[in-house]
Amino acid sequence: MLLLVLRLAWLNAYTLNSDEAQHAHVAWAWAQGLQPYRDVFDNHGPLFAWLHSPLLRLLDDRADVLTWLRLAMQLWYVIALAATGWMARRLYGWRLALAVVLLAGLFPRFFVVSGQFRTDDMWMAMWLAGMAVVVGAAPRAWRYFLAGLLVGCALSVSQKTLVLLVTALVAAAIVRLLQPAGAPRAGWRCWLAGVAGLLLVPAIFTLWLASKGLLGDAWYGLAGYNIGGANKRHAPLQALWFLISAALVVGLIAREARRRALPRYDWTLYFALQGGLYLLLIWFVWPLVTRQDFLPVLPTLVLAACGWAAHWEWLGQRPRLRVVLLFVALGVELAGVFASAPPWQDRLAAQRAELAMVLRYTDKTDTVMDAKGDSIFRMRPYYPVLESLALHRIRKGQMTDTIADELVSHRTMLVVLRRLSRASARFVMLNYVPAGGDVWVAGHMLPTHDVDQTIDVKVPGDYVLTDGHQRLSGSLDGGPVADHWVLERGVHHLKVASGNPVAIVWTQAFERGWRPLPPPPPTPPRGRRH
Repeated sequence: MLLLVLRLAWLNAYTLNSDEAQHAHVAWAWAQGLQPYRDVFDNHGPLFAWLHSPLLRLLDDRADVLTWLRLAMQLWYVIALAATGWMARRLYGWRLALAVVLLAGLFPRFFVVSGQFRTDDMWMAMWLAGMAVVVGAAPRAWRYFLAGLLVGCALSVSQKTLVLLVTALVAAAIVRLLQPAGAPRAGWRCWLAGVAGLLLVPAIFTLWLASKGLLGDAWYGLAGYNIGGANKRHAPLQALWFLISAALVVGLIAREARRRALPRYDWTLYFALQGGLYLLLIWFVWPLVTRQDFLPVLPTLVLAACGWAAHWEWLGQRPRLRVVLLFVALGVELAGVFASAPPWQDRLAAQRAELAMVLRYTDKTDTVMDAKGDSIFRMRPYYPVLESLALHRIRKGQMTDTIADELVSHRTMLVVLRRLSRASARFVMLNYVPAGGDVWVAGHMLPTHDVDQTIDVKVPGDYVLTDGHQRLSGSLDGGPVADHWVLERGVHHLKVASGNPVAIVWTQAFERGWRPLPPPPPTPPRGRRH
């Protein structure tokens, strides 16, 4: 309950990550009946977006949507800690389980990152829940099926589950070799049941995608995009470091197994080895390392550390010291949480203001150009998301930068100028006008206040002439006098009827209250000093 209260207090304080809007945009696309992987780009499994699409339907066009979506993430936080606590209780008793839950739940990186709206929250919850079904329990076919089903859900959320599975199986095999007498003996029925459960949910989604003709699109998003061009720097050297580090970890675990010589299967060593191998794989082999990659193993590493400490005789004889150490550790963790995400700072304030501006000036039928779906409730004219891998490929010429062409062909009148390539950002700055923050509206600030203006329009659309405050009338290309025009691409000649023209901008945004900032008055020349 204490952890939940803290989580609610931090809802708007967690660091804003661009992945949050991307995941929300994909879930919104599901809610709109759009085709995943074809109509919107996604490089994650389908389960998370499908499961959360009803929330996006309920929260449609709300600027505070991320606050409510973060609130929904508390369910996965509770499941993850409940699973960790269940494993700790089964292995070490309820007192140590309570300490494990508190220490894992308040671990700064786990507390902050799992509070964001991201696929990794469900991913780590499903993985830990699957582990909790079988850890420390007698092998039964139904347990293995349920564990496989939950891990299959994790796999349907993130492909990184394969890394978890490999390290889990390798760690289990090594600990079993070190302790052959105490290893749990699961029969072939258990393993078959586990495989059946593992494949069930991915098979259902595969059949559904095939029925919609989306398998090729899904394969590109889930495998082709993530693998192609994703190379680790100094890969051979990094692989060598991984092998050396992994050998050292296995050696330490083997030495500890001989020292402890427990008569039962040593789950503490298993979790230490599995977590260690996973961390080394991510650090040295995985092409792109992010904070959320570590979520599934942080609780189990805390569990292993607490289980290890429980066997220290000098600590077991000092119950008061154990309590003091627990509170000191919790105090250090809480200080780390305050340092990384002060609860009095609203990290979503700027995002809410920007989204409110986008929603006010655009309709559902309008496209909005942003990096990764930042506008959430609006379709993007450009299919790929502009994350680090895509920008790297554009710079290297491995991906064609067609953003300017897409802005023109989709008549995109509003752009969130963030993370765009240099060429695309230059096109935006030449053909759009700053509207506040990173939001730009289609239009041109006029260089002079002359009655006769020549305008080179690159983005076709409905435009209005303004003095910065109100509409101005005029004649376009020798036509009748009007106060707005649907302009196609090309050079247009405008004759102003009256007033001082400042800008020609997108009509819809102007009608909904936005006004371009007039240019600053010229600075009078300074007199010469004598």
